[in-house]
Amino acid sequence: MKKDGIIKLHNSVAECQISLWGGNLLSYRPRKEEHDIFWLGDLNKFDNVQAIRGGIPVCWPRFAEEELNNHLPRHGFARLSMWNLQNVNVDDHQIEAELSLSPEAQYNLNLSARVMIKITDKLTYTLETINNGDTPFAFSEALHAYFNIGSVDNIEVKGLAGHRYKNSLTGSMAVQDNDLKIKGEVDRIFLEQTEPLEIIDKVYNRVIKIEKSGSNTTVVWNPNKDLAEMSPNQYKQFVCVEPSNVGESAIVLPPHHTHQLTTTISVDKL
Repeated sequence: MKKDGIIKLHNSVAECQISLWGGNLLSYRPRKEEHDIFWLGDLNKFDNVQAIRGGIPVCWPRFAEEELNNHLPRHGFARLSMWNLQNVNVDDHQIEAELSLSPEAQYNLNLSARVMIKITDKLTYTLETINNGDTPFAFSEALHAYFNIGSVDNIEVKGLAGHRYKNSLTGSMAVQDNDLKIKGEVDRIFLEQTEPLEIIDKVYNRVIKIEKSGSNTTVVWNPNKDLAEMSPNQYKQFVCVEPSNVGESAIVLPPHHTHQLTTTISVDKL
């Protein structure tokens, strides 16, 4: 069902909501789960002007305030654009949706994007970039996933130990010694990180497993404070774990080629 640019889909396996504004998967809840897999800010305006905070915002074709493509908005324009719904298919055991985006003329970019969502007993979310031009195009990207957790004080992110990371708060480099526990503000870019990750959530008694392909970096973020779209202390209920290609891992896409960034998310009880 589509209403006010938000598509609500459900079957015997799961339910989800997709916003055409930003191509954002706002919600995904397997039937066996009491709590949504994704977090959504309580005070989002859903005005089709501001980016939606929560779900999986699409950062494309620029990440944060990188110099690459710095004529574009912060985090790019994908999250600030109305996507086109290309296809929806729902049966008893599977949900599929496809969205597409072509840049507005003001950006003067000869490329396009697709988002492909597939839900079975897990979620597969793919961002595809298509270079329609005759010259290579360099871009950065991230699936800025806000994972819904019981408390940021009681989780661990497994799979990052031993990886170098850039601390975006200080610009310094370091190595993650152990499983990551969130203490205060965190904004880290883990380099050459391709392995599966797990969010261990003792409050919700579950493990969220995050697999990915076409990605060489992972961003982990929590601001340790409420932002404009959040009700009091709502920042404690999420951690962003973002399959990405940023910094030196930006993609240089040859003419008439495509690149896919895919994440696969599943959940189990502790």
